Amino acid sequence: MRWLARILAVTLLVALVAVAAVWTVSNRRLTATYSVTPDALTIPTDSAAIARGRHLGSAIAKCTDCHGETLAGGSMAMGPVGTFTAPNLTMGKGGAAPKSDADWVRAIRHGVAADGRPLVFMPSQAYAAFSAADLGAVIAWAKTLPPVDSVLPPARIGPIGRLILARDPTKLIAAGALDHAAPFPPAVPEGPTPGYGRYLAVVGGCTTCHGPDLKGGLHEGPPDVPNSADLTPAGPLGSWSEADFRKALREGSRPDGSTINPFMPWRLTRLMTDDEIRAVWTYLRTR
Repeated sequence: MRWLARILAVTLLVALVAVAAVWTVSNRRLTATYSVTPDALTIPTDSAAIARGRHLGSAIAKCTDCHGETLAGGSMAMGPVGTFTAPNLTMGKGGAAPKSDADWVRAIRHGVAADGRPLVFMPSQAYAAFSAADLGAVIAWAKTLPPVDSVLPPARIGPIGRLILARDPTKLIAAGALDHAAPFPPAVPEGPTPGYGRYLAVVGGCTTCHGPDLKGGLHEGPPDVPNSADLTPAGPLGSWSEADFRKALREGSRPDGSTINPFMPWRLTRLMTDDEIRAVWTYLRTR
């Protein structure tokens, strides 16, 4: 019995040390600071640019998926991973809108707040691919939205979230995975081409959830969300037509009539233009 008690005591001690180590490492990564001086960016004020920014922010980058249609923010519960809060980006009560254009660029493109802390669950790996013109348009749109009073609770990182931060922080903190000295990428001509389709797939988060090779198999959401699908011709989409793909993005329905899990934001991809959907489809056929 004494040996059993000793084994249990040692096991408990090891578990406590492991928990303490995970907490310490994850907390260090949450409180780390990044010194980022964003490239200068001219924010347009014309109605055409603002309209494009609204389209990009909704249909492509899907800012409204987390921050809401008015950008007043919201929370997403992901079980033991944690509860993540997308802040109110307006000037209303509880608002946390960046105070300068540089702060907007730093947050969106670099995943870093004005005080240097890393933003959690901010998909800046995708947004770093935005061209200067498109990012400027998104910021122009965001700055025109009226103030909304919305006071939100702070984010909470759960035990699994802490473990993820300790093992691979880039899963939740994009700032640690980015080259903050990289210049804006060149603009990609719009059109139903594989090149523009790749651009939309990256800034739109397809490669975030389905992987850089788009082969899927990743679990990027709450516990009840299935692994992401294989979007290459070797996967289920290999037997789809372009019309099937368009229906999936517009209606959230597969060719067999089954419904796509709503974690796949088809309620926003339905806002994509025909040419944008065709561009992504054309790109996927090259994978």
